[in-house]
Amino acid sequence: MNRNIIPASLLFSLFGLLATPVYAQWEIYKFLDVGVLGTDNLRQLDSGGEVVFSVRPSVELEFDGNRFDTDIVVGLEALRFVNEEDNILDPQFTLTTQGPLIENALFLNSSVEIGKVVSGADVFDLTDDSDTQLRFRLNPFVARQFGQTTDFFLGYGHQSLDNDIDGSIDFIENTLQFALNRDPSTGGLIWGVGANYENQAVDGDGFEQNFDSNSVFASLGYTVRQGTLVEVVFGREDNDITNLNAAEDSGGFVEGRVRWTPNERTSLVVGYSDRFFGEGLILSFSHRVRNSELTASVTREVGNQDLTLGEITPFAGDVDSPVPTDGGLLDGDITGRSLFVDERYSVGYKLAGRRSDFIVDAIFSDQEEIDGSETRTQFIGRAAFDRQLSSLTTVRFQYQFLAEEDEDGSTENENRFGIRLIYNFDRKERESILSSVLSKDDELQ
Repeated sequence: MNRNIIPASLLFSLFGLLATPVYAQWEIYKFLDVGVLGTDNLRQLDSGGEVVFSVRPSVELEFDGNRFDTDIVVGLEALRFVNEEDNILDPQFTLTTQGPLIENALFLNSSVEIGKVVSGADVFDLTDDSDTQLRFRLNPFVARQFGQTTDFFLGYGHQSLDNDIDGSIDFIENTLQFALNRDPSTGGLIWGVGANYENQAVDGDGFEQNFDSNSVFASLGYTVRQGTLVEVVFGREDNDITNLNAAEDSGGFVEGRVRWTPNERTSLVVGYSDRFFGEGLILSFSHRVRNSELTASVTREVGNQDLTLGEITPFAGDVDSPVPTDGGLLDGDITGRSLFVDERYSVGYKLAGRRSDFIVDAIFSDQEEIDGSETRTQFIGRAAFDRQLSSLTTVRFQYQFLAEEDEDGSTENENRFGIRLIYNFDRKERESILSSVLSKDDELQ
């Protein structure tokens, strides 16, 4: 079993605080989140419907320095299960920091998250024996531009998950990425070369699996006309997967795609890829009009994570309050299953106003074990509405539908409703869920 050096992880994440000039200022915000959630299928407890009341006081410390930006959230969530007569007390801590170690050259992103383990990233799966988990992320990288046309990137990524905070790592991932390419915005002939390395190890409940992958690639493309790019990426990948032999999981790959961007608010990518696990369609679309955005995508990759609301669409998490309240720390649930080929279809729409936000999004996943032994489908859909009642108070209404079907035909469905009232003691300015996107567009114009 891997060992996690937690003190060293914390030191890396705190580096941004120590490296920031003392004259920069902290902002402190306090929140109180009160909610009630209902479900017609309380998973894993075999009791049918359930109602859960929750109260979550929290404090956010926001630090904007002239180099590092840091955000710390400390909260304590109390949950009361009505039918199960169960109480949960969940202390939570999140630290994120990002900024340049060397100006315009070396950068660092890092985070530490501590909270209760939420199986399936589902607040209703909490039980009395839930463990406390620690997730650590570290991502130093070099990004430089040579001349006016050539971009260089070299980055290292580390992610680890300790489900018991006992020093043993249940999931660990290390990646290394390199890329050198001609900036597509320059037009004309586009080229690039690069390499990737990834190593994953899962260890939990008697299940162990290792995944080791490396690849080299090159790309050639051409701007047919302003806003339209045709590109081909080709290379070779070598993978070492526990339950496959080398002949099945390695070989050459090719990907062709057309990218159409008539303006800064519209983007469409259509393509085709052929890798060791088969052929697949590539699709990515987004369109923004003032305060609304529509997005859709089709992907086909190898993974071992269940669906979660945090990854439904690129903007799925934006419906959250300034302090997250949905109870899950993980981007995806480490299932303890073998790696599978995951074909995902997602669509989403959001509308942001001065006092109200609305999001509807959904994702469908068709999963097949990489050795062909098992198949499964999953679907999640959600509609959420936020309304600012005053400068201090926001109310949220949310509906979710979850469906899962295994190879043997067994199904599991769930309808989930939620109402939350979020009180902001310090009048923190409300940001539209599109504000960051629109500000970037304004800079481009």
